[in-house]
Amino acid sequence: MTVYLCGPMTGIEDLNHPAFFKAETYLMAHLYDVINPARMDEELGLDPHQGVMDPEFLKRAAQRDLEAVIASDGIVLLPDWEKSKGAKAELAVAQWLGKKVYLYPSMVEYGKESILDTAKRLTSSDRQKDYGHPKDNFKRIADLWNAYLINRKNPETEISIEDVAWMMVLLKIARDLNKPTVDNLVDSVGYIRTLAMVRGIE
Repeated sequence: MTVYLCGPMTGIEDLNHPAFFKAETYLMAHLYDVINPARMDEELGLDPHQGVMDPEFLKRAAQRDLEAVIASDGIVLLPDWEKSKGAKAELAVAQWLGKKVYLYPSMVEYGKESILDTAKRLTSSDRQKDYGHPKDNFKRIADLWNAYLINRKNPETEISIEDVAWMMVLLKIARDLNKPTVDNLVDSVGYIRTLAMVRGIE
């Protein structure tokens, strides 16, 4: 079976090529024929360490990659594929043509993951890079929550609806202390807006 590797590149160190090559090695060891766009990029002279593709190269690569999806028997989605416009386009073409779509590394068919499969995939992926190891992440969250609860005006009362919004903001702050991301900022503002909704301001 020939599979095409589909995943994020733009905005990731070394264009995420190491992840593509790791997946290629793993799948070939399990007797898959692999079409690896990262390998094709480098064979055309792209230096992933520069971290960018010029517009003309990207245009040619996009055409080549969609042709590769069409020629394959199916595609394999690498972690965080959802963050990539190109990966979403490749998935759409694969689904349009009725090709098999698998999730790496479980090789479970896309859309057929169990709750346990999903949880394992998410906790084994780049989330630990974003949030840190659970032990460290939870320690930061606990420290912030403890500081918040200790300094509440009525520390002996139960946690209120508004407390939930503020504590979720603190959770996002704890994650951002490990790795600053736009998502953390957006989510923080989002929780503050929900607090305004709770108060009837919006």
